[in-house]
Amino acid sequence: MKNILTVDVEDWYHICDIEHILPPSRWDQCESRILGNMEKILTLFSHFKVQATFFILGYIAERTPEIVKMICSEGHEIASHGYGHVQVYKQTEEEFLQDLLRSKILMEGMMGEKMIGYRAPEWSICSGKKNSYWALDLLAQHGFLYDSSIAPLRFIGIPRAPTIPYPLTTSYGEIKEFPPLVMRSPLGNLPIGGGWGLRIFPYRRIRNTIDRLNRLGHPAIIFCHPSEFDSFSPPLTLPWIKRFVCYGKIRTTEERLIRLLSDFEFTMMRRALLG
Repeated sequence: MKNILTVDVEDWYHICDIEHILPPSRWDQCESRILGNMEKILTLFSHFKVQATFFILGYIAERTPEIVKMICSEGHEIASHGYGHVQVYKQTEEEFLQDLLRSKILMEGMMGEKMIGYRAPEWSICSGKKNSYWALDLLAQHGFLYDSSIAPLRFIGIPRAPTIPYPLTTSYGEIKEFPPLVMRSPLGNLPIGGGWGLRIFPYRRIRNTIDRLNRLGHPAIIFCHPSEFDSFSPPLTLPWIKRFVCYGKIRTTEERLIRLLSDFEFTMMRRALLG
């Protein structure tokens, strides 16, 4: 069983809901630290001879185009993370479509082939008050074959959503959904596939959850961010919850990923979808 390895390619200042602290209009003034961190990730993946899916933010592709070339040259898959790193439910349908197509056209021009995958910032295709299911129709309409934007979690996403890859029906055909790895608990699903959850929960629990999924014939979806491989955290005053999510035990990321790459086999989403 091959699991699925993914990277959200964004820089340290791409943090949702801090527009009052660092508005997008100031992004161009921020030090870009993504190139060195991406080199660390690509070197690590090369060492383990593994290929992954890189969900690239259009802003990053435009500002640092050499990253797209680096990823392509290593044989990895490039997918879309949108352009401006805004949660889907904060956008109108027209705003979302403009953001989606701006990123799609830009990166397809760089790599010379069609993108088939999308991941929303902060897993922001949701139901309920923040309903943004309409985004799936737009993705399917514009040629995307899979999405990885619905987290089966209480505080973000949809708590009762499936925890394994599943098909979704849209007005323009079927699209496959790839949820991030979660662990069941009395408190509900816990996020252990990446970010603070991968860094903080006991590795044994993460490994056992993946083992259980694999025995049932399902892949686990793992994700990471370039900023989690950085030895330096630029000074930025964040609310405590954001500080915890972004930096809690951040130095364990590489060690955890190395253990996963040693214990399990991984591939890119395109290959898991199309074979």
